[in-house]
Parts: sequence; structure tokens; C-alpha cells
Amino acid sequence: MKPLIGVTGYLHPLSREVSGVFVGEGYTNALAEAGAIPLAIPFLEKEEHVRALAQKLDGLLLGGGVDMDPTLFGEQPVPGNGEMCPERDWLETILFDEMQDQGKPVLGICRGVQVINVLMGGTIYQDLPSQKVGELIQHNQNAPRWFGAHHVNITAGSQLHEIFGAISIRTNTYHHQAVRDVAPGLVVSGVAEDGVIEAIERQDGPFLVGVQWHPENMWRKDSAVLRLFEAFVNACKAQ
Repeated sequence: MKPLIGVTGYLHPLSREVSGVFVGEGYTNALAEAGAIPLAIPFLEKEEHVRALAQKLDGLLLGGGVDMDPTLFGEQPVPGNGEMCPERDWLETILFDEMQDQGKPVLGICRGVQVINVLMGGTIYQDLPSQKVGELIQHNQNAPRWFGAHHVNITAGSQLHEIFGAISIRTNTYHHQAVRDVAPGLVVSGVAEDGVIEAIERQDGPFLVGVQWHPENMWRKDSAVLRLFEAFVNACKAQ
């Protein structure tokens, strides 16, 4: 039986009075290709409704999006912090909590890896160019979204190493924030050449992996990228 996997997205304004949910088709089609039934998560207003929905899911994909509220990890916003969506922070906090309570798999992509790290007790750089010491490579590429613009070094023996079968992969990149202090219970499984953390995971327990790049934009051009979604879907099937 195909697992039902929820995917979070943007609270997108449709007009001055009306807003709706936007989830990139790359996520949903990658999950479908990997053997899952994807479901775009609605922006529900009551916690009880969010938890009831989460209980029906076999897994959760936390997608890319706007910046998190830095007060969630004990900081005030710096000048380089970008657009925020308090409604999304609230929604994903509840969804993630419910997934952890039920021991269900979670995959985080871009913003999603940051959400995982913060909700597990870690911190993030609000703005890499102004906060990270040292010379940075480009983390917001001027290239097609499917193109792997820089390398990520994969930790030997990690889940990502097992998934990709390589210690170095090329990834696309569209972010100005990144994991800073890794949360307790998580380990680094991917790092860019400039030291920016590009992937984290939980070694023991239910599947919990976060990547800073956007594999949903790459899998059609590079079939090896789909392995990440397949590993996630297989973990959801095992529930």
C-alpha cells in the first residue's frame, strides 16, 4: 500500500482578501514517482485539526520557503533576516511535534532542514553573508534550478552516504540561511566546501533527514537524486 505523505508549502496570497496553499509540483511528483501518495498540507486554524490530520499521515516532507522567526531559537532578527510567515512556523511546529510523538519519518528540504534543527533545539544562521566567518562560496546560484552548482561532501557511514553511495555529490543551492549549531540527537551528514552545513540526520530512531539543497528540482535530470525520495518513502512504508 502506498504511504500518504504530507507536504508543507507557502501560504500564498491569491488576492487582497484570499490566500491559498502553494506546494511546488517537484515535491509531489518526486514522491509519487518514488511510490507515495503526496498530500499538500492545508493551513488549518486549530491545533486539534492539525494534529488530527497529522495522525492520518505516514510521513511528512517539510518543504522550502520563507525564513523562520528567529525568536524560536532565542534570537532577535538581524538586518539580513528575510520574509517570515508566523502561520507556517506554527503549523510546522505542530506537525513536526506530532510526527515525533508517533515515530513517523520526516524529510526536510531547504527551509525544512532549518525547521528540523530549530525544533530539535539547534540554531541557524539568519543570514550567511553577514554572520558566517570566512569566505563563502555562492549559495544562491545563477543557473537553472536543476543544475548542481556546487559540491557537498557526504559523511562516510551516514544515511546519505548509504542513499547516494558517494562521498561527494553536486547540488543546486538557493538559500541565505543554514544550520549553525546542530541540535542534540542530530549529526552532520553533508558539508559544502566553505564549511556550511548542507545536511543533517538522526542516526538512531525513525527516519529524520534534512538537506539544504532542492532535490525536487533535480531528480528529473539526475535519476540518482530520486534515491533520497525513495529512501524516505520506503521508511514511510515501514510504518
